[in-house]
Amino acid sequence: MPVSTEELLTEVAGRLTADTDELVARQLAALRRHPAYDPVPQDDLRRSCRRNVQRVVATLTDRPALSGIEEDERESGQRRARQGVPADAVVEAYRAVMAVLRDAFVDAASESGADPWAVLAGATRLWDLTDRYSGVLVSARQQVEIDSARRDERRRITFVQRLLGGGIDSAELGTVGAAHGLRTGERYRVVRARDPLDPHRMARHLEHRDARALIAPLDGDVVGLLTTPPEPLSDSVIAVAGPVPLAEVDSAFEEATRVLTVAVRYGRTGVVDSSSLSVRVAVEQERELGEQLHRRYLVDLLSGGPGSVALVETVARWLREQRSVQATARALSVHENTVRYRLSRFAEIVGANLADTDVLVEVWWALEYTHIRSE
Repeated sequence: MPVSTEELLTEVAGRLTADTDELVARQLAALRRHPAYDPVPQDDLRRSCRRNVQRVVATLTDRPALSGIEEDERESGQRRARQGVPADAVVEAYRAVMAVLRDAFVDAASESGADPWAVLAGATRLWDLTDRYSGVLVSARQQVEIDSARRDERRRITFVQRLLGGGIDSAELGTVGAAHGLRTGERYRVVRARDPLDPHRMARHLEHRDARALIAPLDGDVVGLLTTPPEPLSDSVIAVAGPVPLAEVDSAFEEATRVLTVAVRYGRTGVVDSSSLSVRVAVEQERELGEQLHRRYLVDLLSGGPGSVALVETVARWLREQRSVQATARALSVHENTVRYRLSRFAEIVGANLADTDVLVEVWWALEYTHIRSE
């Protein structure tokens, strides 16, 4: 009675099992021809080679693989990544050792008198096995790389937050900072930015503009260090301080935070700094003074009727138009005499001489304070 293909494959599998030690030695020789495997311990490789034989035998006999063998291969791929073996070298070496086992199968099948169809069936199974576990190895390595990237990202975020918060001393700054690409002799711009649409969009924007940017999230904002001036991003505000040396970035971060707070309260967008906000930073900080001036010049008028409110609006516009009656009239679409009347009426009601510089500054301060008073 002719022997079936499955019976022949089972017989050949038995011979391969008996020759396990020799097949392991041949695989080790193939692996050692790959210099990338030099750091891998011999016992580790021997264990993998023995597992390869077991997997080939299970495949030829069409039996389920040993319990946990695929998970074990995944762990092997992850170990190779941690051992520094490049991904292409892992796949190349795995295909090399599987070629050793395929050749051994073909030799054993031929010696057993197997017909060409039986040899082809066994070789096909082994080719499929090679492709399958090559994919497992690649997937395992990719997971290691993803996990490593996530760890690096967490370390970077923690470092940036500690650096800007003043939690890193000079010794650590020199070592850890260098690992993150910072240079002690360089000066950096410190940013705190807010994107109401998507903080990730802001982070990508800053990193795209500056390849050496060190960016991290913080309380819904994006913070970090830049080596070049940032570009504005639509509908967002980027507060900047500096450039300063590394030892002063924590102080610069405090300034950038103040600037961002003021810019948001005034509804500003784009790139802002202390100079662009001028004394509005002081208006935001000196709330008690602002409240006093608000009561002195505005509280009665703002609580009055439309006519009183129009007086306040006219004075505010007049100040924005550099005290030009003509420009104010055009902006408000009224006659110039209307502007003059409203200015005079405002001065009369509050008892303020708008020609007095001190009074003018106080009125401006009170008006600016109204923008943030409800905050």
